[in-house]
Amino acid sequence: MSKSIRDIRQLEFAQMWLDSDRRKILNLCPRFGKIRTSIHALERIKPKSILICYPDKKIEESWKEDFEELDFDDSIVTYTTHLSIKKHVGKSFDVVIIDEIHLLSEAQIEACQKLFETNNVVLGLTGTLSSWSEKTLEEELDLHVLATYPIEKAIEEGVIVDYEINVIKVPLDNSVLQDYKGKKKTEKKHYDGLSWVINKMQYSGGDTMFLRLARMRVIQSSLAKLNATKALLKNHKNERVLVFCGTTKIADRLGIPSYHSKSTKKEVFENFTEGEGNHLAVVKIGNTGVTYKPLNKIIINYFDSNGENLAQKINRCMAMEYDNPDKKAQIYIITTDEIVELKWLSKALEFFDKDKIKYFIYNN
Repeated sequence: MSKSIRDIRQLEFAQMWLDSDRRKILNLCPRFGKIRTSIHALERIKPKSILICYPDKKIEESWKEDFEELDFDDSIVTYTTHLSIKKHVGKSFDVVIIDEIHLLSEAQIEACQKLFETNNVVLGLTGTLSSWSEKTLEEELDLHVLATYPIEKAIEEGVIVDYEINVIKVPLDNSVLQDYKGKKKTEKKHYDGLSWVINKMQYSGGDTMFLRLARMRVIQSSLAKLNATKALLKNHKNERVLVFCGTTKIADRLGIPSYHSKSTKKEVFENFTEGEGNHLAVVKIGNTGVTYKPLNKIIINYFDSNGENLAQKINRCMAMEYDNPDKKAQIYIITTDEIVELKWLSKALEFFDKDKIKYFIYNN
């Protein structure tokens, strides 16, 4: 069977790492196949011990599945989360792989510094690396990007599907009174009040961190954004749609199945990833290491200013589907018209082609 362009590129990037000093980062767009690229490299060097680090258990499952499919014996592999890297400091491995390396926290970067004292062969993997994260990894871990395979190149070569992003701007609700610590006011009034105090404190040099968090929670839990999301779901009631929310409360209020840290029925999430059901809302779950089949529509009810996080969400629906060759991913991002959130959005969309982004104003 002839190799696909994806197979060819995976072998090329594996060889590039093998030909380097083997202490580098491969920045390969989401849905490309970073795990398989890594396995191709491992097959060539035949290590006797491997440490694989990842942010969550879903990614561990993806590694195990690909090892099995490629007939690679993973009995030599030690699996660990980013959180537990510190437990392996002082140990030596033939290869250390840090998957989703852009997600390392400051404490986890410190653990990697100590880990690398006894480990020289390192492969960092990412699909969404901001210039800020790249600089941090260079300065703190002396890890440099060896090669980059961007989203647009992957689309051009038919490795992932094309996309369109629809940004829907909605004003904060200014009619429904809600309870904010015993005081009844609309979310718009509450947001404006917090902004006024933040601005006043900034001039006087006060600490505004907690007030900014409170203001962020207004956006996270916005009634206006909730209603706009419900309206979109109604328009696509017979299609498969994944919704990313900022809070469990919002996810549970959409009137569709939801899955998050407080959920007890894991099968709801697993069934959706396997193609069952039309709608699912998730919170801080399913951004990375999960393939949803089939899926070409997502709604992002909440986002922050981190472009890496947003790109991971968007790329969940950009996998090729061989029974749907003309597939085009449709992404809906619900934002308020507040300057703060629009600034977050502008920063968060850094990985995407501006010509593929359209803006709409939501009219209830």
